[in-house]
Amino acid sequence: MFPGAAEIAGTRAAQFGAQLAYPVLAMSFLSRIPDTPVVRALRLVAIVLVLLAAAFILVAAAEAKRLHVDHREIVSETLPAEFDGAKLVFVADIHAGPNLRRDRMKALVDQVNALDPDIIVLGGDYVGGKADGASVFYPAIADLNATLGTFAVLGNHDAWEGADKARAGLSKAGITLLENESVRVRKGDAEIVVAGLEDLYTGAPDAAIAGRNVDPSDFAVLVSHNPDALDGQLPDTADLWDLALAGHTHGGQITFFGVFAPMVATQFGERFRSGWKHEDGVPILVTNGVGTVTAPLRFFARPELHVITLRRG
Repeated sequence: MFPGAAEIAGTRAAQFGAQLAYPVLAMSFLSRIPDTPVVRALRLVAIVLVLLAAAFILVAAAEAKRLHVDHREIVSETLPAEFDGAKLVFVADIHAGPNLRRDRMKALVDQVNALDPDIIVLGGDYVGGKADGASVFYPAIADLNATLGTFAVLGNHDAWEGADKARAGLSKAGITLLENESVRVRKGDAEIVVAGLEDLYTGAPDAAIAGRNVDPSDFAVLVSHNPDALDGQLPDTADLWDLALAGHTHGGQITFFGVFAPMVATQFGERFRSGWKHEDGVPILVTNGVGTVTAPLRFFARPELHVITLRRG
């Protein structure tokens, strides 16, 4: 089994901390030996490395709080006319806890509501850090306001920190949890479908079961916390889905200027790291998510939430 985003970020943070320590230790060592041109040059190199590391931390810490709102349109012939122009807001990987506390959680809810969503979809991993993020996240999301409803799946962190607590928190907030099941969302006399999968690491995702009441003529959205589940689930059920949404990867969280991530929480590497994809005839969005785990840092993997406007055409 591949590691989760927490393990990836923890490894990354430990590696970076070790790398930062090297020039500091080198400076300490060099300060104790006789001064020569070579030693002075090495001291300068060590100072430059420390300054670069400090600059990286400042930039990455700032980026982790610069939430981007991505606007896209999805056009489909199966979308009922009544839903033309409907706005679906997708948010994932919030990781309420030590890196995202009550003030930022409230600001996030206010920002989502300000987008005037018709449908809100929550993509899992609502807590992180095992610091009672549940007490921050679940009371706050009770204030989410979508005219046609809010729907959610669970992520691996939600299961690791208490799946029953997550289910209870979502239920109390009035949010519909989808675990290998679907729900019909009504607007006037028309319907669309939102379906959700169990988490790949902690459950048994099954798109066939989730879509058992879905007809190919329906406009249907499939939500999976982990994009890797789509690799095994989409090929046999692709005719049911008009859009697939996933998170989990944090976009790599720390990347090489956005080109690639040295470590990413997907066994498929760049294929499912981040962004919009198109596989088996289905548009797929893998979001960078909102929060962080372990180190509150992001580098060229800016946090994001998504406004997806549905269009008939």
